[in-house]
Amino acid sequence: MASLRFSVTFHTFLFFSLWVVEARTSRKLISTKEQEIQNNSHLLKDGEFEDPTLYMFFKINDLKIGTKLPIYFNKNDLRKVPPLLTRQEADLIPFTKSKLDFLLNHFSISKDSPQAKAMKETLVRCNYKAIEGEYKFCGTSLESMLDLAKKTIASNSDLKVMTTKVMVPSQDTISYALHNYTFAEAPKELVGIKMLGCHRMPYPYVVYYCHGHKSGTKVFEVNLVTDDGKHRVVGPAVCHMNTSMWNVDHEAFKVLKIEPRSAPVCHFFPLDNIVWVAK
Repeated sequence: MASLRFSVTFHTFLFFSLWVVEARTSRKLISTKEQEIQNNSHLLKDGEFEDPTLYMFFKINDLKIGTKLPIYFNKNDLRKVPPLLTRQEADLIPFTKSKLDFLLNHFSISKDSPQAKAMKETLVRCNYKAIEGEYKFCGTSLESMLDLAKKTIASNSDLKVMTTKVMVPSQDTISYALHNYTFAEAPKELVGIKMLGCHRMPYPYVVYYCHGHKSGTKVFEVNLVTDDGKHRVVGPAVCHMNTSMWNVDHEAFKVLKIEPRSAPVCHFFPLDNIVWVAK
């Protein structure tokens, strides 16, 4: 599991640069939810949620060896991933809802399109005021995200990165879909650390929404395997121990069928998310 974490050095920059290089010339938004639903609808039982991406939440009591959960680990097509801008490029483009009309024109996006709606929601979310005990920011470039992570939770030398990885015997057998996964090993809690979970947002270029809590969050390394044994997933999972300040309509409460704000909520991370951790 130690291989999941590595120091933030030049290799970190190289890793992310290689990750998006195939998408460098694309200016399309990520707009895959409808396709994901279509591709996975046959796996869902009657009465369950049609959106497979909701199958990332679980209860803290599930964190034990042998527990089986339906989980969806999505994988975006690199050809559809928007470009990763340098800080110099990103700083030349306004990043505020008040400039939305200008931005839509700049990126040649129709005002009434789903992409325009997604852009607006991203800008609004990135400007939400942090709730009590939370730290948050949106990174519009790798450099800005790294600097903000250092400022928020640790110095450069103390930062580590965790990501979710799918391991299969052959790439020809990999299936990014809704599967039943079982905890193959007892989840390992990372004690005494600060963390930031960074989620990629729909936007014409790569934007990460990063947030964490000053207390009340537990981070785990997990090892999961599918029923057929062909897929093994290793990566981070986070449990938010205090949900009393969350929106009562948060989708996690509905998925877990629990009273809003009444219990901890845990979740796995999609493959293109990033978790920064520090002692």
